Amino acid sequence: MEFPDDQNGEILRQSHARGDALHEPRLVDFSFVFLQRKQAIAFAELVEEPEFQVCISRYEERDMWEATVSRHMVPTQADITALEYDLGSRAESVGGEPDGWGCMVVKHDQKT
Repeated sequence: MEFPDDQNGEILRQSHARGDALHEPRLVDFSFVFLQRKQAIAFAELVEEPEFQVCISRYEERDMWEATVSRHMVPTQADITALEYDLGSRAESVGGEPDGWGCMVVKHDQKT
């Protein structure tokens, strides 16, 4: 598999090297942090698409609030990067910032 030469491409390249079946769909979580709970709630209200799930929780280690947006998808570099940009812009519009993404590994012999 070919991966673009950027941070998301590198993460996916490493996952593929460890045996992740990247062609298999799974939940991908995108995290965003906010100083105030009301900012996290305002962000969640901006994420109305039915394919997204949003969960807000306290992020004790950083004394902040975290909103996690999950989507069931095939983890491609292009889709992850596009969603990071789109959701990140929404988070920034209400005072938040992106805090990374992640997903479970799906081995070649597993079914989702």
